[in-house]
Amino acid sequence: MERFNYLIGYAFPMAKIKYNLQFSTSVYSALEINNKLYVGGGDWNRRTTLYTRQITKKAKGVLHILKKTKTGFKKENRIIFPSMIYSIIKLSDKNIFAGCKSGKGTFNIIDRDGNIIKQKDDKIGKGVYNSVFNPKKKEIILTTRTGKLEIIDSKLKLKKRIQLSSPKTRLWSLKFDGKLIYAGDYDGFVYVVDKKVKKLDLKTFYPGDKRLTKGFGPSVWGLEVINNKIVLGTRWGDIIILDKDLGLVEKININEDITCIEKLSQKIVLIGTRYGTVFSFNLKNYKISKIMEIKPVLQKENAIWGMSSVKNGVLICFADGNVCKILKH
Repeated sequence: MERFNYLIGYAFPMAKIKYNLQFSTSVYSALEINNKLYVGGGDWNRRTTLYTRQITKKAKGVLHILKKTKTGFKKENRIIFPSMIYSIIKLSDKNIFAGCKSGKGTFNIIDRDGNIIKQKDDKIGKGVYNSVFNPKKKEIILTTRTGKLEIIDSKLKLKKRIQLSSPKTRLWSLKFDGKLIYAGDYDGFVYVVDKKVKKLDLKTFYPGDKRLTKGFGPSVWGLEVINNKIVLGTRWGDIIILDKDLGLVEKININEDITCIEKLSQKIVLIGTRYGTVFSFNLKNYKISKIMEIKPVLQKENAIWGMSSVKNGVLICFADGNVCKILKH
């Protein structure tokens, strides 16, 4: 039986934590709908088993469904998928989408009780990293392992596929502002997709940097679009702010690999790092404050690979197995 610890009102300096759930499985995504919480990840217990490539290849996906009660949460269901779940989004009041990291059973439509309505492989994209829903067109927009941006309908039928990154480069971060699609990849490119594709190589902001000779770039893992600005977070610890024309506005280093960025308010974004730290970043005065930290238990890192906005705050997913809800002030 799955066990989880529940802490409510858990306070850190500068932040009010509504709850902090701790699972024995890895966690990469979470979704809150009315009185239910959906938590996606893998069956690998990162607190007890060291990382190997075989673990990540063979790990199954786990979706926990919890129901809110007056005193906390109650376990309602636990569903197993072919590979780790990296993204969960709401499609309607009845259905949600879960995207897995491998080509088998990649796309999943499930109902609110966890029953799989439809499942489909993606042998071309070979795995989902992030997804968003366009309610006007009823489309699911996806970033994939093979560098493709894919758009599918609510029945999982492919509508469009665009090769943005190299086929060997993971297309990772993703945002949709109601009109334009924004994505970032492992090589350090950011893409803006409308009728045409605009792209910017962030390596142009690192002239002469010796890290560029080692075979990888400043991966765009974090991405948010707010107040006519594009806010990026890189694996080299830089917050890079661009205008809508992809012009550089500001570049600030925080000395930790940035894995996730999510809007908390119109002037504050939350920054998640590879080592389990959450910062708040003020877009008005560029003030950065460390607001919480969950250090890795056994691994070298406890990456925050998933954040999702909810009505009164943000859900934060720590790879070691925690889901925290930070409330808006």
